[in-house]
Amino acid sequence: MKKQFIPLCFLIAGLYSSAQASHDHDEHKGHAQHEAKSAASAPLSGDSLFNTTASFKDQNGKTVKLESFRGRPVVISMAYTGCAYTCPMILSQMQQVEKAIEKSGRKDVQFVLVSFDYQKDTPSVLKAYAEKKNLSGNWKLLTSSSDKEPREISNLLGIKYKKMEGGDYDHSFVITVLDSEGVIKGRQVGAKGDTETLISYLPK
Repeated sequence: MKKQFIPLCFLIAGLYSSAQASHDHDEHKGHAQHEAKSAASAPLSGDSLFNTTASFKDQNGKTVKLESFRGRPVVISMAYTGCAYTCPMILSQMQQVEKAIEKSGRKDVQFVLVSFDYQKDTPSVLKAYAEKKNLSGNWKLLTSSSDKEPREISNLLGIKYKKMEGGDYDHSFVITVLDSEGVIKGRQVGAKGDTETLISYLPK
């Protein structure tokens, strides 16, 4: 039985082709990463809520600014864990949006709740609340060290709130949808909104 010999030039050509394909793949990957990095470092629009410098702690105790959500559409509202009526409705509405978009396979949307009650809603309280409500990893519950930060966010979102005697808060019902650059695309004002309308504000 005769042995078949592959000419050395063919072997070298094959190795070169494989190496070139690998190089092209790495170059394309690097180019895509560079584009994404460039987009993230580009100046924000003057309409972007991500321009705020307000700093919060999430339910895991991590320092968070709204700009950290850049690159993902955001569904955001304000609430507090001790609320017995309006806040559970806000949360439920946002969860309905999440369930509806997940049915279509979409998981890129960030859900954010900023607490009015910075004194009681510590990161550990927010974490327990998130676990109790079975919130997914797409949720951030934010608290602060003073009333300054939630007040700033409420002004940006058009939410009014006032602390009442006894510790409860009187506040408006607003859910806002931001695009991946933090620009408001639409909002639901009042509890009579519907899930499909909120979803329609999300960038495709």
